[in-house]
Amino acid sequence: MLEFFILSYSVASLSGLLVGSVSNILSTSRSITFGLTMLHAILGGSLLGVYLNLIFNLDLPIPLISTLVAICLSIMVGELVEKGFSEDMSIAFTVSIATTMTIVFGYLSSQISSIALARAWSYIAGTSAISTFQDLLKLAITLFIVLPITHLFFREFKYIAFDEDGSKALGLNIRVYRYMFYSLAAISASVLSSTIGVLATHVVLSVPGFLILKFSKRLSIAFTYLSSVSIMILGYYLASLLSIPPSGGVGLVSIIAVLGVVVYGRRY
Repeated sequence: MLEFFILSYSVASLSGLLVGSVSNILSTSRSITFGLTMLHAILGGSLLGVYLNLIFNLDLPIPLISTLVAICLSIMVGELVEKGFSEDMSIAFTVSIATTMTIVFGYLSSQISSIALARAWSYIAGTSAISTFQDLLKLAITLFIVLPITHLFFREFKYIAFDEDGSKALGLNIRVYRYMFYSLAAISASVLSSTIGVLATHVVLSVPGFLILKFSKRLSIAFTYLSSVSIMILGYYLASLLSIPPSGGVGLVSIIAVLGVVVYGRRY
């Protein structure tokens, strides 16, 4: 019982740190919409993985397929932006591709196996109510990669988002930094989706950034980590009390946090 408790809250803490590192850069660079739309790519990639495993009788890791699809579509966004399209238009185009993948491969998979949609749903709502050592390992490896890079190049990411022409004048390689930023967001969102689900990831990625804009612009980095880790731990605790998957608890706590900010804002 103690081992399960330690494992669950270790997963929650690492998930919170990963959310904080990504949400911080997404919010400060005004790219939170991109982070959320990448979840469409992850869902489409997950269904593609399910279909490939069924049709070819393979055992490919679904999170790996969804991550590769998300990275490819994020690079497509970067290329379209480089070609002069607006970021919103580029994201909308890739979302249409990801949504089409979801529809097509979801339908094809359901025609082959009756359990295909159940497997796909596990990536929407979260794979399990029980955290595993594999979840912990995935999060630790991803955090080891994402956290140092986001902090090392934080100023470059932010500067490019706010003043692309000035960044070019300074000699920054806009394309490399943009691809790096998009890929980090895609990898983080994919790993989080494989543990707490696409829906909960969609909610929790936006909430810390929302709280930053409302409460703490000066101490945004520390505040982001504190809020994201708190949301994850409280979400896991609420889930255990209500006997629901962690994704449900995380979603409820995120909603409560946002409602609290709305009420606080009206009063003050």
